[in-house]
This record gives sequence, C-alpha cells and structure tokens, in this order.
Amino acid sequence: MKNILILVLSCIMLVYLSACNGNSTNSAGDPQKNANDESSAAANMESDATPQGLEPLDDKPKTIIVSILGITPFYKLAKEKYEALHPNTTIQFEEFTSGSMMSASEVERYIKSTTTEVLSGKGADLFAITTVELPIDKYVNKGAFENIDNWMQRDTSFDQKLYQMNIITGSKMNGGLYMMPVEFCLEALYGDADGLKNAGVTIDDKDWTWSRFAEISKQLASNNGSAYTMNYLPPEAMINNLVSDNYHQLINGESGKLTFDSTVFTKLLTEVKQLYDEKELRGEASKKSLLTYSLMNSPSDYLVRLASYYKNGKVYQKPHAADQQSGVSFLATNQIALNANSKIKRDAWEFMKLLLSEEVQSYPHQAGFSMNKSVNENAIEDVLKNGIDKDVGAKGGGAVVEVTDEKLDVLRDMLSEASLRNIGYETTIQKIVSEEVKAFFTGQKSADAVAHLVQNRVTTYLNE
Repeated sequence: MKNILILVLSCIMLVYLSACNGNSTNSAGDPQKNANDESSAAANMESDATPQGLEPLDDKPKTIIVSILGITPFYKLAKEKYEALHPNTTIQFEEFTSGSMMSASEVERYIKSTTTEVLSGKGADLFAITTVELPIDKYVNKGAFENIDNWMQRDTSFDQKLYQMNIITGSKMNGGLYMMPVEFCLEALYGDADGLKNAGVTIDDKDWTWSRFAEISKQLASNNGSAYTMNYLPPEAMINNLVSDNYHQLINGESGKLTFDSTVFTKLLTEVKQLYDEKELRGEASKKSLLTYSLMNSPSDYLVRLASYYKNGKVYQKPHAADQQSGVSFLATNQIALNANSKIKRDAWEFMKLLLSEEVQSYPHQAGFSMNKSVNENAIEDVLKNGIDKDVGAKGGGAVVEVTDEKLDVLRDMLSEASLRNIGYETTIQKIVSEEVKAFFTGQKSADAVAHLVQNRVTTYLNE
C-alpha cells in the first residue's frame, strides 16, 4: 500500500513538473530562451490582432508647427477645422513672407533658409511646399523627410478609395512617398484635330514616345512646311520636359549616381536641337502650330483651353520617354512633407489627412485638381449643371465653350489615368540644366561640354 501511494505521488509530481517545464524550459532545458519565445509569440499575436494600427491621439496640449512660404486661405481653413476638432492642439504657421510677389533674391533666401532648417534635424513638424520649388531630392537623400507611405499603410482609417491614389503612387521617389500631393494640374497637348487630319497624321497618344513625336514632326514639316508641330516651348523648356521623363535614368536617387555626362543626355540635346533647327518646333507663339503644350487645373479651365486654342480642338497625352509606361502627366502644385525628426509625427499625420478631406479640399478657388475624388467629380457635375466658371471663361478670348458629357468623360479618364509626375520646372537641378543648355542651342558649346558642366554643377549641388 505504501509503495502504491509513493507511485501515485510520483506521477502527480511528474505531471506538475512537466507543466511547469512546458512554461519555463525548452527541449534543451533553456528557460530563458523559452521565455523569449513566449514573449515573441505574444507580441506576434498582439501584432496580428491589430495589424498596422496607430496609437490613438492623446489630449495633451501640443503645437504642430507648419513651415510655409505664405499662409493661404486653404491652410487657414485647415487650421480652423483641425483646432475645432482637437481643442488642445494649436496649428502654428512659420511664414516666410506675407507678400504675394517675391524677388529672385527673396526666393533664393527662402530656399536657403528652408534647406538649412530641413537639414538641421530640427525645424518645423510639417513643410508645406506651394509656389516655390525646393531641393526635394537633397532632403530625401539626406533622410530629412518621413516616408508617408508607412503612415498610410498603418492607418486603418485612411480609406485609399477616396483619393487619387494614382497621383500619390506617381509621386513616390526612392521607393517611398516623401511628399504628399495636396493638389495638382494635368499636363497635355491640345491639338488641331482638323489640321492634323488634313496633314494625314494619326496620333495614338495612348502609346506615343518623344521619338514618335519627332517622327510626326518631320512628317508634318514635309507635308506642310508652313506649320509647326508645337509652339511656345523654348528648347531649354523642352529639354527639361525630357529630363523629367528620363529623371531616374539621369539621377538615381537611391545610389546618388548621376549620368548627365552620358550619351543619354547628349542624345536628348542633339535631338531637341534638330527639331528646332528644322523649324518643327518653335519657342515663340505661332498660329501655325498644330499642337500646343498646356497645363489644366479645373474642368472649366480644360474646356476653355479646348475651345480657345483651336476651332476643333482635341486633347492628347503628352509623349513619354521610351522606358516609361504610357500615362497622363501631372504636376503637383501643392505638397506637404513630414519632418523625420518631428516629436509629434502622429498628430502631424492627422493634420495631413485633414488636408485631403472632402471638407477642406472643397475650398473654392483652388489652383488645381483635388486629391479627393468626390471633390473632382462634384466640380465636373457643377460644370455640366451650371456651365463654366465665369472668371475662367473670361480668359478664353471670347471662345464659345461647349460643355458636353463626352468632353468631360475625357477629363474623367485623364484624372484617373494620370501617373507620370513632372518633377517640376523650377527645381534647382532644372534651373542648372536650363542655364547650361542655352550655350549648346546657340552653338557656343558642344553637347559633350554642356553635359559635363551640368554633371559637375548638379554633383556639387547635391553634395552641398
């Protein structure tokens, strides 16, 4: 009996020890390792339960500092709305100027002061970039801006279906989104449909490159020597169009490698010069052109340009580089970035989201299309119902503007297909290009000489 009792107690102790060991040891008898495994498993379970979630906002008093060239009514409205929703938070603008016009020296001073602030590791929480281009490449390469894509993915309340995600995706650089577009313009070529038809030219703008554009230009020149393919675009502006389209070939943001001194750039220079030398393109305005390069920033603006440029106007996608996918080109006219060193990123991100909301994006007299799909659709429906904006119509020179579903459907397609971001016309790099290529187009320097000068100046600029 005594032996049986000892056997039973031994079994109970064995079960108890096994249970304890299952929680504190592994098969190798390492209790610390097993504890770590348990901790990791618990963390993974918690992560799976709330994937990509953001911590809730707290009610602690705080100030979100926004660096901006000049406060606009749009940003004033956003400040009012945000502070009403979050009474313990203040939006404070660091304004560079309150004037509407700036001299070249003031612009240079603004760029330098902002760059110093951005690269200092301190500065504002948010940087609003509006009318003056800033050296974004340098900021991103130095790690000064936060990758906003991570915040969009983590925030389950950010419904991507509400926004022009094609514009957001097209705005990425170096594998991330470092500048959130707030509004944008579309780039296009307006064409003389009758003139092109009479010249025997058919344009497949869904898949045409700048090389194909050059071929069509030669065809038009031979068929109708008195007509230009495209006008009012100086050669240095044309080059910067091509620099933008070939940007990642010329400037590798991730590696920092530049290839302006390669045949890629010298070939672009030579081809563009030939187009102007042979009178296929024209830097000045001319009524003889069959295509006109233009931006558009609203449904009314689109329709007025369509009616005023040509009697029977048609809009085409801008040609693209050979290694680019086909798509409509766009230019971001208002952007905002999050300081990678901000101490209140969670709150700053919330303010960025508000800028994209339907309520704020519906602010009238914006200088571009909205990032909110419903706002764009409402603007189109308003034109169908009430006609074009009178202020925009006054710029059309008395042209009779026809508002139809068919024409506005073309605009709808362009808004949904826009994916090729124009880097901009006033960036420091493009200013360098514009300054140096003039010597080539006037015959003062060779393409190779200009390419080396651009390479050296851009290298120096990016390394400053």
